[in-house]
Amino acid sequence: MLHETTFKNIILTQRHALEAETLEESRHLIAYAIKRTERLSNTIMNAAAKRGRKGGLATAERGPEYFKRIAAMRKTKGGGRPKKQPQAS
Repeated sequence: MLHETTFKNIILTQRHALEAETLEESRHLIAYAIKRTERLSNTIMNAAAKRGRKGGLATAERGPEYFKRIAAMRKTKGGGRPKKQPQAS
């Protein structure tokens, strides 16, 4: 949602640049739009890197033994809740 608002503001700035009365004003507005686009690009690129780094740390905390145990449960179907024993009547 935040990025959507930023994109809309950049587009509005570019439209104002097209309708500017002087060339200098138009150049100023275009330069402003370019700076905002670069900031938005950096924000988007850094967001993925931040999330990836955190995921790697969580995986490292579990350790290889955790993943071996999970794989063994898949192979033997040993995971989950134990089956109910039949009731003698």
